[in-house]
Amino acid sequence: MSFLRGVLAGLAIGYLTAPRSGKETREKLTQGANDLQNQWEEGVDQVKAQIDRLTGKAEAKADQYAGKAEEIFDKYKNETKSTINEKQDRAKTAYNNKVNEAASSAKTGINHAEDALKLN
Repeated sequence: MSFLRGVLAGLAIGYLTAPRSGKETREKLTQGANDLQNQWEEGVDQVKAQIDRLTGKAEAKADQYAGKAEEIFDKYKNETKSTINEKQDRAKTAYNNKVNEAASSAKTGINHAEDALKLN
């Protein structure tokens, strides 16, 4: 900010000491101030445009990474579901096998008991 003040002070001193009439000097100062304001506004517009461009790029990258993250999440979710389903199927099969073994053992025990009672 002090640089800008120095530039403005230098311009003001140069215009005030120039060999012109007061009216010409005021017009020159007004024109210089208007030119400086226009340059400032153009600079601000350029900075805003650059920020908008960078923001757009950042949003595009964020969307891209969010999409990739969602794909990875879905992949692991599906793999986990598949693994859980496989383990549930194995557990059901093992449970059914044990129930069948227990029923078979019970039937065999009942048959032995019936046979033992028939002999007596």
